[in-house]
Amino acid sequence: MRYNVAQLLKEQSGHTRQYSLHEDISHLDPEIVPLSALDGDIQLIRSADGVFVLGELHASLELTCARCLVQFALPLKFSLEEEFRPTIDIHTGATLPVTADDEAATRIDAHHEIDLSEVVRQDILLAIPPRPICRTKCAGLCPTCGKNWNAGPCDCKTDEIDPRLEKLKELLDEKEKPQ
Repeated sequence: MRYNVAQLLKEQSGHTRQYSLHEDISHLDPEIVPLSALDGDIQLIRSADGVFVLGELHASLELTCARCLVQFALPLKFSLEEEFRPTIDIHTGATLPVTADDEAATRIDAHHEIDLSEVVRQDILLAIPPRPICRTKCAGLCPTCGKNWNAGPCDCKTDEIDPRLEKLKELLDEKEKPQ
């Protein structure tokens, strides 16, 4: 996901370049398990300070359901919006100062290339839900035997009372006894 922006940096602010993206993202992060390539369109726009990258990207990821622990496919769509700043002046070749706002992931390298890998990795991780579920009505697992309730009910006794509420049950039983 590297793009040479040398010619774009020589242009006036507002000039653009369009690219279609079809990338393998299996190497980005061990937590990201792609089921498809990353696809989408990006636009590189010359800004006063560097190159602004806009894009609408999508991929399908394999995740584990937080309720039933079954792996499932999640179609993921996210927007990419990031400004990259040069480290070398395109006209003079002089090294440009690094500001406190500059991150290593958003720098244009000495060869006038931007690498979208780290920015895309971060955006994917932010787009994944914190507690992914396989479907809205996922029943989860039985807390006693561990059976997946999506596959059907288990044979566990369900009328057991929570030990924290045992005293309340005793009070109710005493109230119901004939005097």
